[in-house]
Amino acid sequence: MAKFEVIESRHWLQESTGRTASIYGALPAGEGWEIVQRGWTVRNPHTGQVGIGRQPWATKAEAEDYAAKVAPLKIGYGD
Repeated sequence: MAKFEVIESRHWLQESTGRTASIYGALPAGEGWEIVQRGWTVRNPHTGQVGIGRQPWATKAEAEDYAAKVAPLKIGYGD
């Protein structure tokens, strides 16, 4: 049985303004953007979807605990 893969949760951050953006979209416009780590999330091995619709876990151990207890769906969210 396949399990969720635990990965770093990352996002774009413009430190001067505090604005954030997803790394799964286009590069944000303007200067001063960098990719930063903000916790831990999971990737579904069946669908490739990242995250489960909640804030990232603070520690890798918390995300691993979730991945050990919950089986990933073979269909994507919204399918």
